[in-house]
Amino acid sequence: MFWGIPLVLFFLPTSPLSAQTPDPSLRLITSPLPISLTTEPGKTITTELKVKNGGTQEESLSIDLMKFRAYEDSGKPELLERTPEDTFLTWVTFSEPTFTLAPDEWKTITATFTIPEEAALSYYYTIVFSRTQDTQVLAPKQTAVIGGTAILVLLEVSVPGAIREVNVTHFSVEKRFSEFLPTTFRITLENTGNVHSAPRGNIFIDQGETKDIAILEVNSEKGNILPASTRLFTTEWTDGFPIYRNQQTKEGTTILDENNQPQRELHWDWNNTSKLRFGKYQATLLLIYDDGLRDVPITGTLTFWVVPWRMVLGVVFVLVFFLIGIRSTIRDMWYKIFKKSHTTV
Repeated sequence: MFWGIPLVLFFLPTSPLSAQTPDPSLRLITSPLPISLTTEPGKTITTELKVKNGGTQEESLSIDLMKFRAYEDSGKPELLERTPEDTFLTWVTFSEPTFTLAPDEWKTITATFTIPEEAALSYYYTIVFSRTQDTQVLAPKQTAVIGGTAILVLLEVSVPGAIREVNVTHFSVEKRFSEFLPTTFRITLENTGNVHSAPRGNIFIDQGETKDIAILEVNSEKGNILPASTRLFTTEWTDGFPIYRNQQTKEGTTILDENNQPQRELHWDWNNTSKLRFGKYQATLLLIYDDGLRDVPITGTLTFWVVPWRMVLGVVFVLVFFLIGIRSTIRDMWYKIFKKSHTTV
């Protein structure tokens, strides 16, 4: 979920991130993504940063620091320039603030965080790698770095008074009535605490007395929600017959319509005929987050319908003609029997 692109996926820890750059020859890959650290006041903590030169020429690089906060509810970071008040940025030093990288070479840099006694709760860093001669520039809406790539660091300084609290503010289905799957669930979570939190769990789908027809993961990537912010998570139920899928070109690119939305086509896999979905379903949301003492559950429920109405109409149409045929056959047989009986008399 992430990528040569603006910095938009800081909550997802498994893939490298390449930032936008005016010169396509600058291709940097960073790992890990992101970094979560926990320490105590007065302590020192270190972490390793890995960067690779994916370009075709040697690069002279330098490291700079910015900060970030949550951008709307999308999970994107809003990157912000440092100000004189941001003294927490001075806590960080690097083993090599400047260095060179040959093509395809990886470099490991050690970042050291020296935490003062007065530190408390959460701090959010953007560690930016760029060409030594370049100046970091924020893109429109401050969600991307042009001319570099970055690693995001979420630092928690454990002190009394830390509050971890997450609430479900919205749990809905994209379409309450649909003809075929997929069905998309939308979960909005609000962090009302003062440290970041990464709740995760499942949506359980039942139908009547039949339980756990499907179990869907929510936030499998352990995406964090920053304090005093909300984040939207989506997940799809796709295990059905037939199912709508995005149309793609031969190169594997999704085809978009005039509204820049994926065009979908109905896919029939006759090996999955037992998964025809029909009727009313109930979805139960169960997420867990750590409040520092125990796992706290947060829940939600909703109902929705899947009705393949065109298939139903087709079956009804066939049945009607079948019944008409049966009625006509019975009528003809009755007429012949009655006529024969009448003639015999």
